Amino acid sequence: MLSMGFNPSIDVTQVTNKAIELGSHRALQSKTDLQGIITHASRSLADISGFTVDELIGQPHNILRHPAMPDAVYYLMWQKIRMGEEFYGIVKNRCKNGDHYWVMTRVAPVIENGAPVGYTSARFTPRTELVPMWEELFAKMRDAENGSGFNDERRFKPAHDILCKLVQRKGYNDLSQLVLSQRV
Repeated sequence: MLSMGFNPSIDVTQVTNKAIELGSHRALQSKTDLQGIITHASRSLADISGFTVDELIGQPHNILRHPAMPDAVYYLMWQKIRMGEEFYGIVKNRCKNGDHYWVMTRVAPVIENGAPVGYTSARFTPRTELVPMWEELFAKMRDAENGSGFNDERRFKPAHDILCKLVQRKGYNDLSQLVLSQRV
């Protein structure tokens, strides 16, 4: 279900195979409320995504979600940030015109007076040579989700197991360590 305020004239299903390079000077930032509705977007995020800042404000953050991303990544992210923890991940985002860009993202709760009031996200450029590894991983994770036979949270476990095996194979204790090792 789409959130209120979603602009139906924006085709969020269109995708191309064209990757957009961020460059090392980009600081792509956004803030959302507790439901993931964008309350702030940096000009650089708007520039890269092809949306205007005004088009992003009030939209669900998944307006930037590329359909190649496995659901399990977002499930894991929401689990961590709702527990008050930071989430680090590699993400393939979709531009307004269907192009895409890869980011290393950090999502963290915004706390005021001891309670979460929203989330903040900053994105950085991952090492380009590692993108094929993430493409392959995400394809395996999507296949595991789709082949799980479940229509509830249980469908994320096989994909999560695949992610954990990669983290261990690369010699890290958790996803955050692996992701942080891949920053430019």
